[in-house]
Amino acid sequence: QSMLKDGHKHITGLEEAVLRNIEACKALGTCTRSSLGPHGRNKMVINHLDKLFVTSDAATIVTEMEIVHPAAKMIVYAAETMERELGDGTNFVVSLASELLANSEALIHDGLHPVEIAAGYEKACARALEILDELVLPGSESLDHFNI
Repeated sequence: QSMLKDGHKHITGLEEAVLRNIEACKALGTCTRSSLGPHGRNKMVINHLDKLFVTSDAATIVTEMEIVHPAAKMIVYAAETMERELGDGTNFVVSLASELLANSEALIHDGLHPVEIAAGYEKACARALEILDELVLPGSESLDHFNI
């Protein structure tokens, strides 16, 4: 103990498990992040049947990868739900979730409990929705967004 710097924190138990879950989710985000956007790079994925896929579609990437980690699998389920409901946005879901978790990792190291971090993210979401309502231009509600 005396060899460590002042203010050090030894992480065990729940925090260790949470940090391992965050690492798995960050790895998933890293896999898909570079395929995001119009200049996204293709990925080569070989599934369990040895079938080769070359794609920049995050939905294909995450469904063909054999993800067994429970936390990363939850992100995959969220991305699949987004794909099923809206037809797009899987890479956004994976990237946003992995970035939020990466930011929460530093907060855990600073001593915050995961419940406090989740409450903070919920407050931030509520505030973001308030701000979005203020940004709507008058008359834009009647615009046909699909035929511009």
